[in-house]
Amino acid sequence: MTAVSVLTATGALAQATGEAPELAELVAQGALPPVEDRASLQPEVINYGEVGTYGGKIRFGMRGVSDEGTLRQAVGTNGLVRWHHNLSDLVPNVIREYSVSEDAREFTFNMREGMKWSDGHDFTTEDIAFSINDLLLNPEWEEISTRYKSGGEPLSLEVVDEYTFIIRFEHPNGGFLGQMAREEGARLNHYSAHYCSQFHPDYNDDLDALLAEEDVESWQDLMYRKCGDVRDEVRWINTERPVLDPWVLATPLRGGTTTVLFERNPYFWQVDEAGNQLPYIGDMEATIYQDAEAMLIAAISGDFDFQYRRIDAPGNRPVLAENREAGDYQLYEVTAAGGSYNWIQPNLNHKDPVIHALFNERDFRIALSIGTDRQEVIDTALLGVGIPWQTGPFEDSPLHHEKISTQHLEYDPDRANELLDGLGLTERDDNGIRLLSDGRPAEFLIDIRNGHPHIIDMMTIVKPQWEEVLGIQINLNVVDRSVHRQRSRQGDHDMTADSGNATWLPGQLPSALLPIDSSSRHAPLWTAWYETDGQDGIEPPEHVMERYRIWETIYATADPEEQIRRYHQLADIAAEQFEAFGIAQNASTYGVRKNDLMNVMEGMKSTGQFPSPANVFMPQAWFWAE
Repeated sequence: MTAVSVLTATGALAQATGEAPELAELVAQGALPPVEDRASLQPEVINYGEVGTYGGKIRFGMRGVSDEGTLRQAVGTNGLVRWHHNLSDLVPNVIREYSVSEDAREFTFNMREGMKWSDGHDFTTEDIAFSINDLLLNPEWEEISTRYKSGGEPLSLEVVDEYTFIIRFEHPNGGFLGQMAREEGARLNHYSAHYCSQFHPDYNDDLDALLAEEDVESWQDLMYRKCGDVRDEVRWINTERPVLDPWVLATPLRGGTTTVLFERNPYFWQVDEAGNQLPYIGDMEATIYQDAEAMLIAAISGDFDFQYRRIDAPGNRPVLAENREAGDYQLYEVTAAGGSYNWIQPNLNHKDPVIHALFNERDFRIALSIGTDRQEVIDTALLGVGIPWQTGPFEDSPLHHEKISTQHLEYDPDRANELLDGLGLTERDDNGIRLLSDGRPAEFLIDIRNGHPHIIDMMTIVKPQWEEVLGIQINLNVVDRSVHRQRSRQGDHDMTADSGNATWLPGQLPSALLPIDSSSRHAPLWTAWYETDGQDGIEPPEHVMERYRIWETIYATADPEEQIRRYHQLADIAAEQFEAFGIAQNASTYGVRKNDLMNVMEGMKSTGQFPSPANVFMPQAWFWAE
């Protein structure tokens, strides 16, 4: 098969020659090998600005112990490939180079010879084989995600030698590299074989002793506790777990802790153009705050060196701007790539039959959409900054779809009430709330994560609009991330209001177009049916099945124009069904950056696809001005 090779786009291969002074001292004492042996024989050269100097730390904040997403965005996940900072090219990451067959069924990866885990053990295909064969493809570990399938069939692995492996699919999978650039894709290299295998029954005949020592019932629980997962709080608990990240966990994330500390990884595999091993900055320190107000006070007091997550609500912008000089920082803009700032999803799989029937009426969803005065929401909650929007990539994207982005945006309360009357919701109680078919008031909970204050603000404006004008009562159910996730996955919610990113680039599952992952909160049981091949959940209707069929053909072609055409087929059906709706375009938000923090590139975007700044905007290349 013909293959097109892709080499690293960030610099030529070189040898590590420089290192942090504290590491050089350990080398002199015989406690560490020389830097050229630690950073691999083929380190990646990073040229993201000036050649920096060593020292200092970066301070940032997180909202409670469940806010592990902030840690991921700061430290990274470091999978096989990553997005270049231009956000259009995929480049090698922990591997040195890759090639893809013409039919997009075979992916060959060449690793960096001599690359190490953070404890000094070699990173080789043994680790890839353990992560894939012993865990990812092991039905006793977990249900394999659609991210690692094509045409319903999972990937397979061929180990060629110590530093070369091939991943194959029975069917073409042109979106595979994009999936691997996401945080979830790092599962293929997350588990170090030399460490994590001791918690696996195939490698440890005396596993019962470990289970008793840790007081857990199964090897799966033990593996999870000790080796974690790339997108879960448990990843930040075990300080002994070897990693491939720029910084190594030193103080764990546990209940009651107030600070999480990371220290420089002496075996990190990137260098600058002068051969100096990264990272420049020695420590990353996250302080845990219990509420948004405390984080805002910390920001304006100058306690953060770089922060936008959890303080970037539009309402915070004026006070952040006013305190720039006193806090010795500048505002840092973080832009969006597509999607909605507030994506409202009624649960179409609701377990209450009366609510289920109502939510599955398209006219009900249209009524809520056109019964929403978006301009009032934008003017009040977003300080006038925003454009009414449903979902989808923005107009400058070749994937932009006009109808799914702009239909049913007009504020038309008369038409909305006509639609609700037409559904039989003509009776009202003494408070003016419409009555359902069984006589109950039309009163629903909207689940909102407590880490999204701007969505709380927006829905606070929507609430009286729906109640006073439409006769539909909503109550805001503000919960933490874990409760929000559990309720939505089990289909226990009425509606959710959440951020809705939508680029539709390779690697992003278009959850607004079809029920395909945990972000498809409008249909969690259809999603479960699809993810488990019908073993769990509820079989979806034909219009959903048709979208599944289209989705599975999108990356079966390497022709970008054909991929766009098929995406638009998906969007045509999703627009017609109108299963959920948005409020406004994802807008630019603003955080803080200390004035003396160098090499922080402009143009940062933040989505689940681009976990900024880590992996994309390279905080390991940041440094403090002398």
